[in-house]
Amino acid sequence: MFKFWRFTPFALVMALAVGSIAISFAQDSGIQLPPDTQALIRLNFRAMIDSPLAKKMGIEKASEIIKSVPGGEILAEMGFDPLKDIDSITIAAPGGGDMEKGLIIVAGKFKSEKLVAKANEEAKNNKDKVKTHKAGEKTIFEVIIPEQQVPMFMMIASNSTILASTQKDYLEKALANSGSKLSNKDFSALVEKLDPKLAISMVAVSSAFPSKSLPEPAKAIIEGIDSIGGGIGVDKDITLSVNVFTKDEESSKKLKETMDQGMAQALGFLGLMAAQQKELTPVLEFVKSMKTSSKAKMMSLEGKLPGKMIEDAILGSK
Repeated sequence: MFKFWRFTPFALVMALAVGSIAISFAQDSGIQLPPDTQALIRLNFRAMIDSPLAKKMGIEKASEIIKSVPGGEILAEMGFDPLKDIDSITIAAPGGGDMEKGLIIVAGKFKSEKLVAKANEEAKNNKDKVKTHKAGEKTIFEVIIPEQQVPMFMMIASNSTILASTQKDYLEKALANSGSKLSNKDFSALVEKLDPKLAISMVAVSSAFPSKSLPEPAKAIIEGIDSIGGGIGVDKDITLSVNVFTKDEESSKKLKETMDQGMAQALGFLGLMAAQQKELTPVLEFVKSMKTSSKAKMMSLEGKLPGKMIEDAILGSK
């Protein structure tokens, strides 16, 4: 289910710090964001995989690992390599009272005919797991995912785009309205300013947050936010930069206090975990590096994790 915003102090820290970010969508896919989009997250695989840090970590070897896992042979049969063929994954949501809705846009280089043929074969041989629905000239595949309450509806829209949603009607609506302008002008302006080079990015406006369903004091904090934008960059090091624009200066100060408290909680938890699992040390150090600041109606969060620390943790220090 698309429940994007669950804000406790700790969750707020993790949402803004580790999974918070800025976005655009697949420019060449022909599929735009649904008009009612008010929040989105994007994973820029090309920026991650092509980064000096990923190459130094031997990312190219991952393709061979993928081929050896269950289902890897099917990907190979279709000539699909996730590391080479996926450019980005964008998750767009209207937020607010429509938390169950959302659209996933996978952009890349796909052999759509082979993918459709394989999906139809699965629908024929495993009717209890895969069903088909017509949407004009396209086919929507309803996939039953084990241990999930709702199915996933997927469409191979073109050689450059795959769409997915937990709601069939929303997927059809998004396809039908492709090319329409975003209805929220503030959100549209924020999207246009985002850095497409970020590895992970996010942007959201206040109307995306379900503040009415939140308990105090989380509700008061969320209601003081106008918009959020920022991202995680991956180059030789990993950097974090998130800006939260608030309705007034007092809201900015309160948000900073909440973030500081949340990070203190996170550090305590991660410290205990890292003592038992050394591979979590980079995560702990990343959170340690995070600093908040408040100026006028903006709260900022920044952090940096040296690539050398990740290399030592995973590859071992030399």
